[in-house]
Amino acid sequence: MASLRVETVMALRRVAAKVLGEYRPPRLQHTRELLAELESALERQSVTGEWAGLAADISRAIGKGGADSFLRLPPVMKTIHPRIRSRSRDYLRYLFASNRFSAELQTALTESPMGRPLVNPYYPLSSPLLVQHGYHMLRLLEATDLDLSALRLVVDFGAGYGGFFRLLRNVGYRERYLIWDLPVMCALQRFYLRNVFPTGPGGQPPGNLEWQVSGDAAAAATVSRHCAEHQPSLFIATWSLSETPLAVRERIAPTLAGFTHVLCAYQRSFGEHDNVTYFKSLEQSLPAFDWQHTECPIYRGNFYLIGKRAASMSPASL
Repeated sequence: MASLRVETVMALRRVAAKVLGEYRPPRLQHTRELLAELESALERQSVTGEWAGLAADISRAIGKGGADSFLRLPPVMKTIHPRIRSRSRDYLRYLFASNRFSAELQTALTESPMGRPLVNPYYPLSSPLLVQHGYHMLRLLEATDLDLSALRLVVDFGAGYGGFFRLLRNVGYRERYLIWDLPVMCALQRFYLRNVFPTGPGGQPPGNLEWQVSGDAAAAATVSRHCAEHQPSLFIATWSLSETPLAVRERIAPTLAGFTHVLCAYQRSFGEHDNVTYFKSLEQSLPAFDWQHTECPIYRGNFYLIGKRAASMSPASL
């Protein structure tokens, strides 16, 4: 009988999500600037690999389909705002069962209508991707006992459209946040976050944000300098480091030694790359960390590499 009631509630939620999913999105500001930045970004993009082409597809789709509903454009839903609805129910069950799932985090899972995100059929206040971000955060907190209020630096490699920044900001994070991404994605993130969190003259994004362009030869050194100056620190790469060419990974991987915490999610393989072998090697190259390296029980064939640097191993001693 109880299971029937649960199924009835879930069915009603799916109907509500379908109705809510047809909402008219708000008009977004700074669209002309976005289109100009996207055009410029494509011209100066120097990286190669599959994501260079995907970024170009996203840019062209926004130019053609408009920015107000950019999260519903096919190239965006294929990459940085996927439906993943078949897993949303299990992610939610995990969240609500965890003793690290705070009231603040639950509130932060309320989605913004900016860009017209997909509606989660099991939790219509949120989107499938935002619920997944909440799951990432809980896995990190449970594995490392990280105190988010103590963090002084977050480096987000391959930050999608800026959703993880939004989640962290909504649980109170106000310290330095550095996004390291392709030029097209940096432009899209600035646009989205200017609309969600407009600050100062001209509706600029929050002042604690900084961008580094992937492919810039000086980016890795800049990240390492920030790590030396701001501790504790967190490096995030969810399905991003695992989707970059090996030559790019070789420039990024050495910077991880400067962080106190690392959160990576990756798929078993990408193109011709065996990611399990790569991330096992990455783990072994950083012995100063206590690692948890496990397959995701909800998203089979995908893995977490989560690390916390041992208290006795400061960056200066490495």
